[in-house]
Amino acid sequence: MDIRKYLEDLESRLDEQQEEKLLADYFRFANREMKDVSYFKPERVPAPSKIEWEPIYFNDTFEDYDAMLYKQLLRANDQLTTGGGELLSFRSNFGVGLIPSMLGCEVRILPKEQDSLPGAMHLEWDQILKINEDFRNGIKPDIRSGLGQKTIDAAHHVEEVLKDYPKLQKYLHIYQPDTQGPCSLVEAIAGSDFYLLMLDEEDEIHDLIDVVTDTFIRYMQLWKEEFPFCQGEYAWDYGLLYKGGIMIREDACTNISGSMYEEFFQDADQKILDAFGGGAVHFCGHGDHLVEAFSELRGLTALNMSQPDMNNMDGIIYPNTIDKDIQIIGMAKFEIRRCDREGINLKGMVHVGLCVAAWMGEPEKDPRGGE
Repeated sequence: MDIRKYLEDLESRLDEQQEEKLLADYFRFANREMKDVSYFKPERVPAPSKIEWEPIYFNDTFEDYDAMLYKQLLRANDQLTTGGGELLSFRSNFGVGLIPSMLGCEVRILPKEQDSLPGAMHLEWDQILKINEDFRNGIKPDIRSGLGQKTIDAAHHVEEVLKDYPKLQKYLHIYQPDTQGPCSLVEAIAGSDFYLLMLDEEDEIHDLIDVVTDTFIRYMQLWKEEFPFCQGEYAWDYGLLYKGGIMIREDACTNISGSMYEEFFQDADQKILDAFGGGAVHFCGHGDHLVEAFSELRGLTALNMSQPDMNNMDGIIYPNTIDKDIQIIGMAKFEIRRCDREGINLKGMVHVGLCVAAWMGEPEKDPRGGE
């Protein structure tokens, strides 16, 4: 793939004045300086492309780092074309199997036509017991094994390519790979039996949580050493910006009760936030039964959620986020329209846009009815 013509196209369309203003607005929002508005809705002046941008399958990107960069640039092109307000970003995108692969999980490539990222095959129980025993004896997973080094190499390749494009080098943000979160990782490694194993093998599951939490922290510490611009008081994630250094993706937690989250995973999430100066938590689907426990996490600055229609926003989500100085980043436009209709003041604590679940695009209409 000749990536240069696409990079040249984006470079020619980037307006530095707009990008600087956009960044400044994101920092103002993250610093809680938008109390004069209900919500933050960033936008650009549209700058359409003069060349054709063709779709590409995920499977074509795993061994070709230029193709991976192109796949990520498709969203950047869309933002400039439509005047969207996302920050331009790149993620080394090998799927959710990144950390499971370091523990020996097979990374399973899905059929090309499905256009999906790879998954991880779970381990047998005796393999998990061996991992736990090794960890107790001081033998830790190699964070450069599996997809670990490959993910780093892909981002370094992008760093090198962008040296010839000064505006993209400045405004295309390389961000955290898909490290998931402790609950999602344990589910991937142990398989669907995990939900029963929490009851039947509580001690070993706690030990496995310790393994994945430690591996998560060590890998992201390595990532920030490899990419020093990822250090600091703020972090980028999928076109968003928030205070703190880390995003924890806890989708699998939505399958357990709030009390089980507190018993098994709250301490693990806290260790991660402590290690990186705070940050954000993400979940897809119905998670309002977890949000009070999330709000108790020290250093939690933002929540990223999809499907507000599946959650009690007024009675649970907002009281446990914006009323507790926790921002919401990436809110669905239909929820913002509802708040406008009903006169709900979001206190400048909600960012609108980029509310997309892994399995769907953002609906234009509210699934609950209304506009």
